[in-house]
Amino acid sequence: MSHSSYIWHIRSWNIMSWLAALQIFGAVNSYASSQSAAAGAREAGEASAKLSELETAEQVKRYRYQFDQEQGMRVVAAAKSGVSLSGTPMVYMAEAANIADREISFLQEQGKRTATARRKGANIQASSLESQAIGNAVSNVAQIGSDNKWWSKIT
Repeated sequence: MSHSSYIWHIRSWNIMSWLAALQIFGAVNSYASSQSAAAGAREAGEASAKLSELETAEQVKRYRYQFDQEQGMRVVAAAKSGVSLSGTPMVYMAEAANIADREISFLQEQGKRTATARRKGANIQASSLESQAIGNAVSNVAQIGSDNKWWSKIT
């Protein structure tokens, strides 16, 4: 091999090394970006779930307030009319309280399930992004190895 062809060989090998390094950097960056997107999906899902929990707590608070106002109006109406708060009026108010408790329990369960569903959805999306990141990393390494003929050197 002549001196000039040897220098050309070293220069082309050096360029190939730089290109391989850039490809590896790109593959690592792609993997890191996908992992970051997965973390972002989890964070967004958690924020959405927490918002759902706060909304549910507010709905329950408002429903209780409204019930307490209505129950107070029933007591005042009964007292104004001179009716004793025993017997039928008391049964009516107790039934209203039972209905309110069931409605509150329903609201709380619905809010809990909504928050859980949002968390699970975000985790599924994040897992998908992570799987995609791993698949892309493996594919990128295989492509870089093929482009640089690394696999022919192994066998």
